[in-house]
Amino acid sequence: MEMTRLASHYLDNLPEVDVAFMMPHPGEAELLCGGTIAKLSAKGKRVAILDLTAGEAGTLARGNTILEEGDRAAEILGVAWRGTMRFPDGRLEDTIMSRMTVTGEFKRLRPQVVVAMHPEDRHPDSLAASLLVENAAYLAGLSGLDSYLLAHSTGRIAFASASVAALPSFVVDVTPFFEQKIAALQAYTTLFSDPAEVLARVEREARRFGDLIGVRYGEPYTQRQPLAGDLL
Repeated sequence: MEMTRLASHYLDNLPEVDVAFMMPHPGEAELLCGGTIAKLSAKGKRVAILDLTAGEAGTLARGNTILEEGDRAAEILGVAWRGTMRFPDGRLEDTIMSRMTVTGEFKRLRPQVVVAMHPEDRHPDSLAASLLVENAAYLAGLSGLDSYLLAHSTGRIAFASASVAALPSFVVDVTPFFEQKIAALQAYTTLFSDPAEVLARVEREARRFGDLIGVRYGEPYTQRQPLAGDLL
């Protein structure tokens, strides 16, 4: 599946997708959900990644390099579309303006499922990002909010929880897709100061969560209400 990437909110028409991963920074979707993304793509589902910031405040950040690396990572995972909102990195806020902007992305992408950052992740942007995505999803379903785009109600919101000490609501078996996830993370040169250590930790965590469901590698998610099954 060919990936398309243009600045998200400048597009007249975004591709409608099945699942949208909306994370604070480039690389987080791959780090927390890369196996799940690859699994969904292999099933023929249309997956989008929306980075709320461009990661410009990162220690190793160099211009738009991380965005170019993110494109390569997304292609490895079979992503249909990737975009960047370019909200300020390290200063992300859940404001009415940011909510309405992300609401537009929901109405254009029209995902059945959205995956957001877990609000308890330690990065200062994580809580704001989690609230921003959840609030925008709610607003997108209100038909009387505006007449610019048709309302869209996302059926399910899950939170990527591999970075927090939270009991998962469900764990996705990503064993056949774990090497694909690692390859996507290796596409980044501006994300990790010690890539070998990070990749080793990613494997340890994937094994730990895989043990919970009796498989080799797993990726955990939480949600506010119990629902059966996988992401789709």
